[in-house]
Amino acid sequence: MARTSTRFAPASALRAVAAAGGQVLGVALGAVGRVRRGKPLHPRGTVHDATLTVWGAERAWRVPLLDEPGEYRCVVRASRGAGLPPPLPDVQGLAIRLEDPTVDLLLSTTGVGRVTRFVLLPRRTERRAMTTLLPVRTAAGPLQLRLTPAAAAAGARTWLLSAARGTGPWEPVGRLVAAAQPRHPDPDPPIRFDPVRHLPAGVTQYPWVRLVRDPAYVRSRQWSPASHWRSRRSAGS
Repeated sequence: MARTSTRFAPASALRAVAAAGGQVLGVALGAVGRVRRGKPLHPRGTVHDATLTVWGAERAWRVPLLDEPGEYRCVVRASRGAGLPPPLPDVQGLAIRLEDPTVDLLLSTTGVGRVTRFVLLPRRTERRAMTTLLPVRTAAGPLQLRLTPAAAAAGARTWLLSAARGTGPWEPVGRLVAAAQPRHPDPDPPIRFDPVRHLPAGVTQYPWVRLVRDPAYVRSRQWSPASHWRSRRSAGS
């Protein structure tokens, strides 16, 4: 029994640290939301129609979205993490929503090295490299995605989509092209992105990642425009 408990101690310790960190982060975001009376993170953004083109993989990622060539209509929301006004640097974010079935991908400005890809970095514009920050689990191992700004065509905003196994090299897998102008007439509709539950087929969350992220998303959703919109509908206003 002692041998078994020792074997699993590192995993248990990691889950305990992740759970504690997630609760602290959730409480902090809840406090920010109460003070701001709105979303604690990425409070304002612009939503654009977009197209995600995947080229297909020579070496399987064991994720159909990446392995099989395809073109997907989607929407993207560009936002600043703390909501600081330009030109102040902020953690830039890009949320991607694919439909049928629903898949949400959230990327933020980070480094792209073996370590810095897991570190958030404030930038002045979203036209900088972004990653999914925390890995997801696949049959081929840990997976992380990256967006790199590319030359724009006809006013559209374009990113190269790459993927990496853990801390391995980045491999190009597709391209994201977003319309230059936001959707009209509502530039920032109440869309709720949830990368914890709306995962691509073949992908699951590591337990420690869920423990970190879940409390933060619960607190953020309490102050999301979507939640306030539903409350007003329920009240008949």
